[in-house]
Amino acid sequence: MRIFLPAFILSLIPSVVLLAGCGKEDIYGGQPVWPDGGQGSTEEPATSPAECDNIVVAHRGGSTEAGTGFPDNSRASLRYTMDLGCFASECDIYWTKDDNIVIAHADAECRINGLHPWEATLEELRAKGNLANGETLPTLEEFIDIVMDPDNCTRLWLDIKNITSPSTLTQYPINACRRACEIIREKKAENFVEFICTGNGTVMAESFQICKGAKVNIGWMGNKPAADYLVKGYYWANLSTGYMKQGGGDRTVEEFYDNGIEFSVYNADDDATMDYYISRADKMKAICTNYPKKLLGKMK
Repeated sequence: MRIFLPAFILSLIPSVVLLAGCGKEDIYGGQPVWPDGGQGSTEEPATSPAECDNIVVAHRGGSTEAGTGFPDNSRASLRYTMDLGCFASECDIYWTKDDNIVIAHADAECRINGLHPWEATLEELRAKGNLANGETLPTLEEFIDIVMDPDNCTRLWLDIKNITSPSTLTQYPINACRRACEIIREKKAENFVEFICTGNGTVMAESFQICKGAKVNIGWMGNKPAADYLVKGYYWANLSTGYMKQGGGDRTVEEFYDNGIEFSVYNADDDATMDYYISRADKMKAICTNYPKKLLGKMK
């Protein structure tokens, strides 16, 4: 006997098949997989960074200041930041085809060692070359292992990089946040890691929910009024100095402080800019710079 389905049901079948075919690499990698089997664990991580007496964040590990032998996003530059005793070391993260998180800053075409990271495995990326000091391309696990020293006060600030070449591909930054949070939870490193997210609204909205489940802080780099942060429930703004009135933009530190939103800025590199934010340090979460040793000296 032949069974005839109503036309409206038949019209749904292609959509169902299409959705069923969307695998891990097709969209966002699914929901995060936490080591405790869910998102609701109330257990606090056993370890935290040592007490820190400053709010200085080293951009890409302070590699600009550290010089030869300390490439940006390298283990050496991370240790340079830790030796200075900075509040945090900023580094850039990308998701790879084999679900790893690599620490690197891609070129203008979003390539690492000549490859788009989301199209390559970690092994393939590493095979294309080492860092300038001979180090292999680092992973997030390796960076976490370095900072999770009980005597260390430095955190990792993971910059979720936007993908703008060949086009705006939001699924890969979201995958980076999702997988990074899984790794953080596996290593019980929630107190050692925070995220700063591209200004892309779609990436931030998805990443915010992932981080909320993982109990990891995340700041948005959107050049928006404080009211927009409040409406979205975002509690931390991380803005470029170029967005600020002191740098020719519209935003002020006080705008966010008065609305109860944590505020940090990047990158305060020259004397005048450093001095401006040092004078407002009591209203700020952090000041990111390419010259952490210099900024620390000014703040003493």
